[in-house]
Amino acid sequence: MKIFLYLVLLISTAYAFSVNNIIIENPYLSCEKNDNKCIKKQLKACHKDYTNCLKSNKPKIFQALFGKCNIIGRQCNEILIKKIKPTTELNSYEPTTKNVRTIGRTSYQDGYLWIGLTGAGIEYKFNGEITIINVTADTTSYSEDKPAHIIIYADDEIYLDTVLNEKNTDFKVIFDKSGNHVVRFIKTSEALFGSIRINEIKADKKIQPTKPEKLKIEFIGDSITCGYGVDGTGTDVFTTRTEDGTKSYAIKTAKKFHAEYSIVAYSAFCIVPFLAFDGKIMNSLPGIYDRLGYSEKPNEFDDGVYELQNTIWDQQQFIPDLVVINLGTNDYYMGQNFASDSFESIKADYIDRYEKFITQIRGLYPETKILCTLGMMGQELYTEIEEAVNNYTSKTGDTNVKSFKLSVQNTEKNGLGTDGHPNAQSHVDATYEIVEAIEKLFGWKSDEDVNIELELTD
Repeated sequence: MKIFLYLVLLISTAYAFSVNNIIIENPYLSCEKNDNKCIKKQLKACHKDYTNCLKSNKPKIFQALFGKCNIIGRQCNEILIKKIKPTTELNSYEPTTKNVRTIGRTSYQDGYLWIGLTGAGIEYKFNGEITIINVTADTTSYSEDKPAHIIIYADDEIYLDTVLNEKNTDFKVIFDKSGNHVVRFIKTSEALFGSIRINEIKADKKIQPTKPEKLKIEFIGDSITCGYGVDGTGTDVFTTRTEDGTKSYAIKTAKKFHAEYSIVAYSAFCIVPFLAFDGKIMNSLPGIYDRLGYSEKPNEFDDGVYELQNTIWDQQQFIPDLVVINLGTNDYYMGQNFASDSFESIKADYIDRYEKFITQIRGLYPETKILCTLGMMGQELYTEIEEAVNNYTSKTGDTNVKSFKLSVQNTEKNGLGTDGHPNAQSHVDATYEIVEAIEKLFGWKSDEDVNIELELTD
């Protein structure tokens, strides 16, 4: 692929780097200036080392690893600064719908585009050679333990898969040749662990939003839908480095139907609000469904502290043709372990609240099809979902609400992700099941030529 892409860190760069008074030479600086073939090779090697370093998950040496990753990142940055030919003056564009196609729930306010939720981002096209996306992270999103996980696609191919480690970052995309190109920027970790702002986009040619797909699907869920631990193993400590919503069943299902997607999902969220062991109320997702997002900690930026959950989402910005609800795994876990009431009363409350949530969604989207599912990490409350759906349909006569039981993840065949969550292969398996269910229950037709299998590098 004839492309150069790299995350340019907004920190001073020298020809060598001093860490604790030790000078570290740059091993990747071996190309002549403007030798694009050589530079591409060295950038690819540097990016690979940087990504592998960031995804390392050894808690005892995490601090040392993070410092090492920063050094590699600066070294990759230096390749561009020293070796890439000067470019013409770039034009500046605001991240508005006039210039970019927004993906998922985003909010444009005060000159920036605010992004929190899994899979949310932007996509645009331009007939040029270089573009830069300037991003600011809240204090959680560039923390060492749970930084925002970012993936950039260039002409539909992943090149940069990284996490934020600076408050302000320029993502620079440089193509070998000027021409028609498409850039997609995705925040693939969840809103629970922070938010980001896209402040400005620069390019050597005018940028324009790409054309949206005709179908729209919204996925409502918990950590499973977020892709929590999808790249981890059963023995890992959780980090957003192994959380990747693009590998979840949700985005893969949308791809199979060539559909726009919106993901509203948070780890540990339920249908029923529970009093947890630490005295905190476990949030009920229906209670914040109308919000831009939700974070564990305040979204703190230089200009103030904000709360995703204080921003109302305009539901009419994204009217889905299908809503997929996948909630109940945490209701079962919390009900069994921490609820003060009997589990039978919890199940009754779950049925009642689930039915009300269906009614809430139907009130917003009168023509939308609704699929209620559960099962990847346990099917214990699926009977209650069926009862809630049956109660609703018998009262209303609404035939566009269906239930479907997913298979429990095959851990013997696929292994486990972090904290017992489905890994990438289990999400592929679930995608095939959900796609088939949607086809059967609602008469949709998926594209058999769309490949959702794992890449060899996954």
